[in-house]
This record gives sequence, C-alpha cells and structure tokens, in this order.
Amino acid sequence: MKKANIQNIHPELKVEKKTIQLLVRDILTSEKADLSVDVIFVDDKFMRQLNKKFTKREKTTDVLSFGMREGKLQTIEYPCLGDVYVSLDQAKRQAVEYKVGFEEEIARLVAHGLLHLLGYDHTNKKEENIMRKKEEVYLKKMAKLLKSS
Repeated sequence: MKKANIQNIHPELKVEKKTIQLLVRDILTSEKADLSVDVIFVDDKFMRQLNKKFTKREKTTDVLSFGMREGKLQTIEYPCLGDVYVSLDQAKRQAVEYKVGFEEEIARLVAHGLLHLLGYDHTNKKEENIMRKKEEVYLKKMAKLLKSS
C-alpha cells in the first residue's frame, strides 16, 4: 500500500509533493512497512494549537507525529501508519539557521516524523545517533534520486 497522502494547508508556502511522496515511499519500503502515511504541511498557528492540545506546550514546533498503531490502537489493523505534521514556517526558519535549502529541511522533517511513526526515537544518545543516521541515509538517497531525474 505504501502511499503518501500529502496535504498542504499552509495559506502561503508551497511544497513539492512529488519529492515528499518519493521520500515517504522509499522509507516505508526500506523499513518494510506496507502502510500509507498522511503528511500535512501547516503554519505556525496550526502547529501551536496541535502542540498545546497534545503535548501541553504552548509554542510551535517543527514536526509532530501521531501514530495510528500506538497504545490502545496497536491491536487494530489500521491501514495507515499515522500522520506527520510539519510547520512550513518553522522549516523555513530552520533552513536559514542550518544553511540548507527549504525543500531539504522539509524532507528532513518528514523523514524524522516518519521514523518516529516507525518506532525510532531520540530519548537517549544511542537512539538519537541511530535515528540521525537513518535520516541521513534516506536524505542522501533522495538527493541522488532528484539529481538523476
């Protein structure tokens, strides 16, 4: 099934959806997850609302993931892995801060959120290193695919 449902509800900023779909499919295939995932691009206002409601933090953040196979939902054979929300406003600021392109930063955030849905985390240094290496591998593969197309 490996499908990326992409929605951009940001009022101004746009995203190259095809690139994100390729990235999501590559990660899902590599991680042997035959599921779909929803990726929703939002603005800071929307992200602040999500962050406040679900994490009790009253500020924006770059990416939030909501798994459909977590907690009580683990036993339900739901065809979607979950949702990844990305703040395009925060991605734009981080792209400048990290001196990378906007699309590259968006891809990094999508990969990060998707890896969370797949069970990766960064609660300690060892887990963080594993997750960061996975992100780098997928982003390098994506860069090669984009150069060759």
